[in-house]
Amino acid sequence: MIASCQSTILTTIKEIGIYLPVLLVLFHLASCDTVATNADHIERVDEIREMASRKIDKGETTEALAFFDSAYQTIDNPGIGDEIRKYIFKGHNYFPKIGENEKALIHLDSIFYLLATDELKVKYRDEYYGALFQKGDILFKLKRYKNAYQYFYRGKIMTKGDGDACAISDYSYRLGMVSYKQEKYTEAVTHFKECFKYAPACYNDFVGFALQQEQLSNIALSYAKNGNIDSSIIFSNKGLAFLKTEGKAYPDRKDYIKMATAVIYGNQAQQYLKKGDTLTAERLLLKSIDTNIQKGFDINDAQLSLVKLGELYLSQQKYSSVQKVSEQLESSLELNFNIYPKLGLSKLNSQYYSHIEQPLKAFHALQEYIQIKDSLDRDNDILVLADIDKEFQGIEQQYQFELLSKDVKLKKWYLLTSLLFTLLVTAFLILIWKYWKTSSQNVAKLTNLNKEITFQNNQMEQALKDFEESNKDKDRILKVVAHDLRNPIGAILSIAGLILEDDRYPKEIRDLISMIKVSSTQSINMINDLLKPNFNFELANMSKEPFDMGQLVHECTDQLNFKADIKAQQIKIDVESDVIVMANKEKLWRVLSNLLVNSIKFSNPNSTIKVSLIKKQQHMLLAIKDYGMGVPDALKENIFDAFSETKRNGTAGEPSYGLGLSISKQIVEAHHGKIWFESQENVGTTFYIELPIVVQETAIPEYSKRVIS
Repeated sequence: MIASCQSTILTTIKEIGIYLPVLLVLFHLASCDTVATNADHIERVDEIREMASRKIDKGETTEALAFFDSAYQTIDNPGIGDEIRKYIFKGHNYFPKIGENEKALIHLDSIFYLLATDELKVKYRDEYYGALFQKGDILFKLKRYKNAYQYFYRGKIMTKGDGDACAISDYSYRLGMVSYKQEKYTEAVTHFKECFKYAPACYNDFVGFALQQEQLSNIALSYAKNGNIDSSIIFSNKGLAFLKTEGKAYPDRKDYIKMATAVIYGNQAQQYLKKGDTLTAERLLLKSIDTNIQKGFDINDAQLSLVKLGELYLSQQKYSSVQKVSEQLESSLELNFNIYPKLGLSKLNSQYYSHIEQPLKAFHALQEYIQIKDSLDRDNDILVLADIDKEFQGIEQQYQFELLSKDVKLKKWYLLTSLLFTLLVTAFLILIWKYWKTSSQNVAKLTNLNKEITFQNNQMEQALKDFEESNKDKDRILKVVAHDLRNPIGAILSIAGLILEDDRYPKEIRDLISMIKVSSTQSINMINDLLKPNFNFELANMSKEPFDMGQLVHECTDQLNFKADIKAQQIKIDVESDVIVMANKEKLWRVLSNLLVNSIKFSNPNSTIKVSLIKKQQHMLLAIKDYGMGVPDALKENIFDAFSETKRNGTAGEPSYGLGLSISKQIVEAHHGKIWFESQENVGTTFYIELPIVVQETAIPEYSKRVIS
């Protein structure tokens, strides 16, 4: 047994809670926000916990539970921190104490339901990683070792790199226990020493005192198992001295100190036996048994000490003393059964009956011993043969692979978005070339631009191939491609500006050039977003300005009208005046562009697309309605997901990448708005956007209603 008394008492002290089923947690989360807003009463709960833990120390588990339940009910509107402590009491202390480990798992899972958001996990960080470790402990007891390692690793990840003393202490403690059970005693010593080192920085109360003295005992046991008897005795003496000197600060915990001292006596006796000092060993065993055989003390440790005492008497041929010890041990096991003392009793009886020449009884006792030992060996084989370092290495590799896969997928979609905008600019250039083919000078300019774009597209295509071949270069390639796109698009922007400075061109051409300039500017802004270290659509990171949403609708429609003309479609606009929003104009232009392009893409030739904008109390409502393919019921649920399989080609075979609606939803919600749709297959689809508006004393002049065809 490895510091059984200390471990039991320490885990009781560390975290206490109260029982509620997981369904009650779900009810709280689904029905109201009361739990999330109530203040915690940590000091009050800790007082209840301390009183309940003392009852558990005395073996009064049922009374401890009843007391905690009753006292906790007196707390008005308990907070999340209080709720967590309820579940820890049941999942980490009460149910494991009475052997109900499956029920313990249910209550620990309730903590994860409570801490469902990243914000709550950060706020209750210590409780969260503690629950991960605790669930790993229960799974380990249930011999679900691989699952236990998963939770130990998740607890480690929660505190990775921040130097948290509590996390290092807790994690080292568990690694030490695993190494000890795997008979890797040198590694166990290293982990227990690290736990002892960091415990004072984490706990400055009785919890830290109990944790440190437990580690001194564990180190002594590990040295003993490794054959270092002198080192074992040195550390067990350190443990006794620690209890005597540091224990003076806790006069109300005398029973605990007596119990822990008795455990060390029993462990020391084994080492003195190995040194041949039977008198000292007998004296220590008798002192240990005399203390821990009492109710409320560590009876399991007393039973193991009785086994050691019986073996000592057997080696001295004191057969009457052996018989008394055997009877006392058997009587104790009837009241408090434990498999390991039972194993020791069977072996002791086998040897005892053999010495007093009762072979039949000796044979039955030996059979019982072999049966119990074989069962324990089978259960322990999986743990002993496992390589915990390889287990954690495999978990680490799986974790890193999942992170890498998500990162690569996300950045791949960003790159495809950039490519889409490049193709859009290329289409505008082709239109300009058709209008100006009679001018050799402009034709030459457009030809050069087209060649430059083609060259850059070839470079990008090669970069994409390299990107697919090596995930390690993904970040560098994304930055290089986005940076290179700025050159040709910047050139387009500059040339468009130069052309607009020349007054010789007719208005029709100047309007087209203006659209190219606006589109190029918007493309440059999108590329700048991609080049930022932390690309996101948080409103706090966006520049905002008041502008008329109706004007933006007209501008966006003007720029996309050519795509509707290709399919002989008609766009009708019906907007109210003075619909002023405080927002990022470029980002909302991107949303309108995505929705209009989709309507054009999925509408039939010669059809109509209707765009309407109205005020609705303190909000504006924009609707874009088409009479096209519609969205099948099977695809509606995932239409806003970036990585779903909802992509379909347009009515003219236009390709779809499935990213536009996801980006649009992020932008709208970042502006505290909503986006949704109504659709019927083969009838049509209407997308709605609702955004808050602002009221200005001087409204922007009303834009006349018009039809763009």
